[in-house]
Amino acid sequence: MRQLSLATSWGELRLAGGSRAGEGSLLLLPQLRLALDAGRPARALVPMAHVVVSHGHLDHLLGLPFWASQRKLQGIPGGVAHVPASLVEEVGALLALAARLEGGSPYGVELRGALPGDTVPVKPGFELGFFRTSHWVDTLGCRLDWLRRRLRPECAGLSPEELRQRRAAGVEIGEVVRTPLVAYLADTGPGVFDDEPSLADVEVLVVECTFLDARDRDRAQQFGHIHLDDVAALAPRLRNRHLVLTHLSRRHRLADGARLIRRTLAPDLAPRLHLMNVEWE
Repeated sequence: MRQLSLATSWGELRLAGGSRAGEGSLLLLPQLRLALDAGRPARALVPMAHVVVSHGHLDHLLGLPFWASQRKLQGIPGGVAHVPASLVEEVGALLALAARLEGGSPYGVELRGALPGDTVPVKPGFELGFFRTSHWVDTLGCRLDWLRRRLRPECAGLSPEELRQRRAAGVEIGEVVRTPLVAYLADTGPGVFDDEPSLADVEVLVVECTFLDARDRDRAQQFGHIHLDDVAALAPRLRNRHLVLTHLSRRHRLADGARLIRRTLAPDLAPRLHLMNVEWE
């Protein structure tokens, strides 16, 4: 798996995992015990307390039964899996079948259905929100926000006694500062950027870039994927600190694809570019 250490306003954020279209997308935020898709069984997946499953394709959820099984085997509390609400029944049946095949009791995973617009806390100070992407099946992207409290600007210079008096009078002296830290788009076409314009300002933007060849433009559009030309067209709008590209098609070799991606995007790209494509064995 690849390992990235990304400078953010929160601090150094670690992103681990890898992606290859049709074979597996596994993206982990180890500091937050959060997995953004679980398309491959992996030892590093097991400690994640929250796992997002963006949609029902196996290259994005195949590691989920392994995760649930290993947590039970190791005596780790079940954890929470966030899946599109339309898939709760099917994913629940998948986990139940896996547990029966192993001859044991249910895994104890908490399965939560997510809808566009839903938000859930995943750790103190961090909130996960969901939005619909433009893939060809029901798919959710997600955004991780960092929340912290601070004094309101008009209260910043007040003494402790003055602050106590204001609190006693029912005056709100603090406010929540919300920083969009990471957005993961899963599988999607470029239309999601029109539906979710705030994506251009998230500090770490994780975007698929499945196809690179001009002959695959129609294929990308048909199946709801992003083509390199789409990323190039979006590049002038992106104000992110980091752009992480994933989900490269098996039609492209990794080294050749990386060179083409960097050569195409370099002139107009403000965010620092990272590639998370791997060859799974």
